[in-house]
Amino acid sequence: MQITCSSCSREINIPDDKVPQGQAFNLTCPGCKTKMRVDQHLQPPQPAPGFGEEEEGGAVDAASMVMDEEFDDNDEAFEIYDEHDKIALILDKKNHDLWTTALTELEYKLQSAKSPEHAVHKLKFNQYHVVAFHENFGDTTLESSPLYEYIKDMPMDTRRKTFVALIGGNFKTLDHMEALAHSVNLVINQNEMDQLETILKKATAENDNFYKVYRETMTALGKL
Repeated sequence: MQITCSSCSREINIPDDKVPQGQAFNLTCPGCKTKMRVDQHLQPPQPAPGFGEEEEGGAVDAASMVMDEEFDDNDEAFEIYDEHDKIALILDKKNHDLWTTALTELEYKLQSAKSPEHAVHKLKFNQYHVVAFHENFGDTTLESSPLYEYIKDMPMDTRRKTFVALIGGNFKTLDHMEALAHSVNLVINQNEMDQLETILKKATAENDNFYKVYRETMTALGKL
């Protein structure tokens, strides 16, 4: 889907698989930060292609379907990011400020979710580079969390690109075997969150180095 910002006229391209099907959604222009409402029901019907003509897809009449309007505080805007932006999803209300400080310092763009179900929805439609997940997010345990089940079952191609940090009261920080046992990249003990930035830098650097070797090996074997 292609949309033109009604304020700065920037062309915004949204992959079709990221567009909420059959739903109106909110959009924030990555250029001028204008908030817009995209209502797909307002898109005019496209004439059927004539004989010998190919059907055109992708672009839409943005003027007929995008409206500037005031948003309700509870209305969530559909964020569009530049190609090289690093995006993090914070699912840890108790330590939200600590994560915000650490991830901002590492130049991540930040998002959050209201509940485990909301987080699953976001993960289905977005590729996050870091997911910070507290074991009791949404007042659940790991065993009963739909979010944790979704993370464990994520397609491997997506999972390799997502660094998941799990926070809890009984974990041994930076314990690789414990992280592996919980299907995450990093475990952090709640009592060591004051060292979060140092822990995160070390763990993400190790993860990047590991997958750099993996990608180089797979490329050499002709599998990437």
